[in-house]
Amino acid sequence: MCQSLDVPDFLNGIITPGAPAAYTETDRRELRDLAVHLLVDNQKLQRAGAATRMHHLLHVQPAIDHAIKVGWDRGDLHAAADREYGQWLIDNAGR
Repeated sequence: MCQSLDVPDFLNGIITPGAPAAYTETDRRELRDLAVHLLVDNQKLQRAGAATRMHHLLHVQPAIDHAIKVGWDRGDLHAAADREYGQWLIDNAGR
């Protein structure tokens, strides 16, 4: 199934320009990785006591929504982010 999506400005340079009416598998994986990375960053900001509402609304949520549009599961994205954040906590314990 090929699906054409409008690419948000914040994804310029992330996806392959001119992909034929669909995202390549590499594009899909990069969108997933971006969404997970932004979710982890949001968790780190929350832990640091920073305000995260605007970060979430402007960066995290659009990345998650776009990753879902290309076939990723919301629960899987959040689970991957939780695992990555948990590993970051373990790696940085005592700092």
